[in-house]
Amino acid sequence: MDFPHVPVLDISVVTYNSARWLEPFMRSLLKQDLPCTSIRLLFRDNGSSDDTVERLHAIAQRHSGAFAQIDIDTGDNIGFGRGHNANLEKATAPWLMVTNVDLEFEPQTLPLLIQRASAAPADVAAWECRQKPYEHPKHYSPVTGEVAWASSACVLYRSAALRDIAGYEPKLFLYGEDVEISYRLRDRGWLLHYVPQATVWHFTYEHAAQVKPAQFLGSTLANVLLRCRYGRWAEVAQGFLMYLGLFAMKPQFPGQRRQLALNGLKLLRLAPYFLSTRKRSALRFDFRLWDYEIARHGAFHEYPISEGDAEQPLVSVLIRTVAGRGGKLVEALASVANQTYPHIEVVIVEDGSATAAPVADRLRESGRFAGVVYKGLAKVGRCEAGNAALALAGGDLFCFLDDDDLFYADHLEVLVQALRGRPELGGAYSLSYQVRTEVISDEPWRYREVEHSLLYRQPFSRALLWHHNYLPIQTVLFRRQLYDSYGGFDPELDNLEDWNLWVRYTLEQDLVMVDKVTSLYRVPAHADRAVQRQQVLDDYYAKAVAKHARLRVTLNPNQVVAMGKELAQDLYFVAVPLSGLRNAVLARPWLARFYHPLRRMASLARRVARRI
Repeated sequence: MDFPHVPVLDISVVTYNSARWLEPFMRSLLKQDLPCTSIRLLFRDNGSSDDTVERLHAIAQRHSGAFAQIDIDTGDNIGFGRGHNANLEKATAPWLMVTNVDLEFEPQTLPLLIQRASAAPADVAAWECRQKPYEHPKHYSPVTGEVAWASSACVLYRSAALRDIAGYEPKLFLYGEDVEISYRLRDRGWLLHYVPQATVWHFTYEHAAQVKPAQFLGSTLANVLLRCRYGRWAEVAQGFLMYLGLFAMKPQFPGQRRQLALNGLKLLRLAPYFLSTRKRSALRFDFRLWDYEIARHGAFHEYPISEGDAEQPLVSVLIRTVAGRGGKLVEALASVANQTYPHIEVVIVEDGSATAAPVADRLRESGRFAGVVYKGLAKVGRCEAGNAALALAGGDLFCFLDDDDLFYADHLEVLVQALRGRPELGGAYSLSYQVRTEVISDEPWRYREVEHSLLYRQPFSRALLWHHNYLPIQTVLFRRQLYDSYGGFDPELDNLEDWNLWVRYTLEQDLVMVDKVTSLYRVPAHADRAVQRQQVLDDYYAKAVAKHARLRVTLNPNQVVAMGKELAQDLYFVAVPLSGLRNAVLARPWLARFYHPLRRMASLARRVARRI
């Protein structure tokens, strides 16, 4: 994309004792794949007591010729939002990026954001970057990227949209102002997008799950105030009760209750203002206790620093579909196209028709994928369609995606990383949301998502997997050699064919779990349909178990014992080892004399039970 040598982008930065971050921040800007002469830097320092201001002026002097302009404003600490509002007043470019200074941009971040924004519909106001090493855990649409709110750690705004709503809420000093401005934009009809391919390295946490007092205090205060403006009346009342409940929790930092009390006074002072400026639209805004959106499990999954030219194996995404599911297929493919992992082959097999051929043609023309393979079959069933996809795939790693399931953008990136450098593993799997979905129409594909649930969070256990399936099919990325060694689906199983596949694929090799939600799969919203679906699966369970009885595996006695223990611990609410009972009895003299009579009675009871 060509950029003129005139400012097309204003970057707003608010600093406060930020001296140590300035040089890395500037170096990453200078490495962007666009001319810096198209960027104007707007710095606002909020009363730093270190040498931030001096360093800013030194940077301006050193790099003044590289950028369209470097503007520095200084003053008292007026808060995050008001600081950016001051920069907004000076902005003239069509795009304004609001960013923290404690981060570094990847080289393609800014050109990608501007390219995405320039091509977006006129009602999209914001494009949020993905943060590493810890991605913000909120849910977003894997298809469109639409998000309920955008973090202001690094977000590109349409300048006109910010002026339309007069910028950030000045009465929120720190934290929560990004949710408030997001909700206000949506209240006025704007949309917000998340762009996972545009990445910044944000060094906001010193370690995983760090509790920062300012964040804790500012976020809890803002949550209740936002409820006053955007919540239903029951949610407003809940917010005040939740705030009172904070006093009962164990303090996480010194002086927590005192600071909560001071913030409580501020809450009482500001609540009338937020109640008197309530939302204009009928749009419903989410409040989930102290969160605002579904919080994807795995907030502190850590992305590694890029390995540059490290080998990137080809991943084949295998999709089975049938006629009449075109809308579902298009969404599934969009979630694959949005992957942050670049080296992907898409294999589409259509069972009983060839209606998806034009979709495959458009995919090839897009140039997004390393390869697109399509095949229409006579009606052969789910298993044979899956086997055809496996036979057509050319990748080193395979992953299934049913046409009504979706990947979050980092799904393949996370799983490939889990396998890197671990050839002993047969595959990796992550967590997935089960989404109860109310179908409004199949074609066109229209639906309502009723509930997201995390049902399976099971670290790999061969014993448990052989007992029942806890792996939704799209969660598993596996090595090609498993297919080469054990084949594909058993065509005699119209259901639970994936469980049978995982049992065979784990006869000799382990899988590893990544403790992060990276995909979702749909189930019926209505109870009667869900019951019917479960009855079908239950009927096939016995058939699958009979298939497994024919398999053979070599285990040593210790492995057999360990698997028995795993099953006892995972399947039974109370499981007490007999050795533990024996030791407990023998350690107490008054019980020890009953030990042998009890053993004889237990042995007799077992013999009777076997005869029955």
